[in-house]
Amino acid sequence: MSPDSAQNPQQPSRWLLLWRAVYPPVLGIVVVGLLYCALFGVDFLLGADLRLYGVGDAATEQRVMSRYGRTLLVHQGRVLACYAAIGVGLGLLIQLCITLWERTSTWPGRKARPRSLETPLSLPPSPWPLGRRLLVSVLSALTLHVFLLSRAIILRPALFAETLYDRGGFGRTVMVWLTHGSGGLLLWMLGVGFLLFLLLAPLLSLRSRRFFGELWLWHRPWLLALAAVTTLGLVYWQWPASPPKLAAGVRRPPSLLIIAVDSLRADRLFEDRRGVAPAMTELAARSVRLTQAHVSVPRTFPSFVTLLTGRYPYHHGIRTMFPTHKERAAVPIALPQLLKDRGYQTAVVSDFCGEIFSRIDLGFDRVEVPSFDARALVLQRGVTVHRNLLPYLSGAGFGSLGLALGQRVFPELEGVSELADPKLLAARALRTIAQHSRGDVPFFLTVFFSTAHFPYAAPAPYYRRFIDPSYRGPFLYHKPPLTDVSSPADVAAVQALYDGSVAAADAGVKALLDGLTALGRAEDTIVVLLSDHGENLYDEPGRGMGHGDHLEGNQSLRVPVLIHDPVHRFPPHAVTGLTRDIDLVPTLLALLGQPADAALRSQLDGVDLGPLLRGDKDSLGLTSVAETELWFTPTGPGFATDQRLPYPDVTSTTDISPDDDIAVRERYRDLVTVAKHRALRTDRYKIIYRPTRNGPRYSVFDVVQDPREIHDLVTEQPALLAQLQAALFAALASDPTVEITGDFILPR
Repeated sequence: MSPDSAQNPQQPSRWLLLWRAVYPPVLGIVVVGLLYCALFGVDFLLGADLRLYGVGDAATEQRVMSRYGRTLLVHQGRVLACYAAIGVGLGLLIQLCITLWERTSTWPGRKARPRSLETPLSLPPSPWPLGRRLLVSVLSALTLHVFLLSRAIILRPALFAETLYDRGGFGRTVMVWLTHGSGGLLLWMLGVGFLLFLLLAPLLSLRSRRFFGELWLWHRPWLLALAAVTTLGLVYWQWPASPPKLAAGVRRPPSLLIIAVDSLRADRLFEDRRGVAPAMTELAARSVRLTQAHVSVPRTFPSFVTLLTGRYPYHHGIRTMFPTHKERAAVPIALPQLLKDRGYQTAVVSDFCGEIFSRIDLGFDRVEVPSFDARALVLQRGVTVHRNLLPYLSGAGFGSLGLALGQRVFPELEGVSELADPKLLAARALRTIAQHSRGDVPFFLTVFFSTAHFPYAAPAPYYRRFIDPSYRGPFLYHKPPLTDVSSPADVAAVQALYDGSVAAADAGVKALLDGLTALGRAEDTIVVLLSDHGENLYDEPGRGMGHGDHLEGNQSLRVPVLIHDPVHRFPPHAVTGLTRDIDLVPTLLALLGQPADAALRSQLDGVDLGPLLRGDKDSLGLTSVAETELWFTPTGPGFATDQRLPYPDVTSTTDISPDDDIAVRERYRDLVTVAKHRALRTDRYKIIYRPTRNGPRYSVFDVVQDPREIHDLVTEQPALLAQLQAALFAALASDPTVEITGDFILPR
């Protein structure tokens, strides 16, 4: 027994005093943590069904649960742990704030206790009753959570539309009030006012000044060290990277930056009446503009492989979004590998649609893209159903830093379309340029922005920039899968969402171009801006929305291509002659001073567009061949029985391999190939071939006189039909996978 306790047996022990001081805040932290665990339970019980590619049915859910049930269970454990960690962290902040109030304010009826300068940071028992502390803790946590949830709804409403807007009622009313009413401004004012009161009210009191005076007196070195470390950390985070230095007498070869914007239509750059994309339009004004560039397959995976190999899909082997391992391994050498072999550092950076680069090796040194397989899709759904967790993972509280942290905790979130952040992607790309390009080594970087892709779920303020303020239909925030338009107002809303998504991508492009200049690389970097395909947006009756399902019209096949070359300094001008995706590789190799040798030239399907870039010619008299891709649904625009050969939806035509890879089933592969629509395009005409059960059907259009392809000439000009049919079959004669039997194109 200590002498102190012998002299005063009634004095509590030191440990008991410590316990009395620590117990209330610890209990407050635990209560807030349990509150967040309860939010997990609410989301888990009310969570939406499992879906793949927007298709949700009992058979699909059964397949998913039988294969990934255990994985989902473990994953939900991680989600619960994240809820608990957020609750504990928030609880700790709340207890610190309560302690600040306790030590710097006096409640009515309670006298301030005198303090001794000898023990300024001792832990006296909490003067607040335990019940009051716990009540304040819970109410504070709920207030902050509601604030962050409301902020997340305002910033990224597409994440919450399924839970709130689509279900109607009070949740829908509140969501519209936040995103399109005065709720957003009011929320911000209340949040800032509450935070200022919470912090400044105790800090401005007399006891507060005394408390912080004691804190400074007794712990000055530690406070100065903390301030210094914090300042240095912020400076390091924001400090711009220095441009790589060239060695004396060394001339660096030109670098190459390909900026791709998914689903970008050419008319949004070349006929931009709405001011949708000012940065890209400004780049177009000082670039060579290929105004009639066409892709071979209007879907991302086959289109990008075509762009980067210079070969038609029937030569490189990627014909759908879901090729097999064998097909991906057989792809011939691509531009990234060609440039890497010639001393370039190569990288690709992308958000959700760039997952294709995780499934195929095209020769990039660095691949910073989301992963894609069946497991990743299931885990994405396992996180996004937790709407109460999304505010902390989507940047509602800490902006792009919070989103980047959320994606690090749950990497599957990188593949969620509603979380695409063009400015964050631009920052990642600039870090790649700064960190991974040595002074005397050129780089080849592909930056792929996905925001403009379906479901057109742009963040604030872009999702509401072009939409009718009075619109309250199903497409207020995004284009849900399998939900079709039913009125002109719906059509206008979908088009407005698309334009908002293009505007968001444009902001990312601007940040990337400005950063390239700041890094000192704008004068030796050839910039190519393009898209992997366009987009149908209900422009013409019967052609629907999307890309890759049919070849009607020009909007999904025509893409913008801009070439800004500060090395050769081509005069800015528009090229109206037909160009193709297969022409990009030979053209860029020539511009970089790395022309293809004879062996490579013999394998490429494209040609060097140099005469068009220099202005020597306006057309090379080229022809373009295109084909459709895998149909995701059994019905849709152009899917009538007299327009196509039917097969089941994507969940039936694809299968999951033992390593979670998704590929077209062997039993459907020939059917998918034979059912493809095919087209041939010249500077003047276009022919479309569609196989049906009653024989092939053709359409012929004069694209000069009829650019919207409305008037079919197939019955009026049989001689023209025969001429174009022969040209199409001649072009397909080099396709090793098919043979022409009569009028049918069949698998070989």
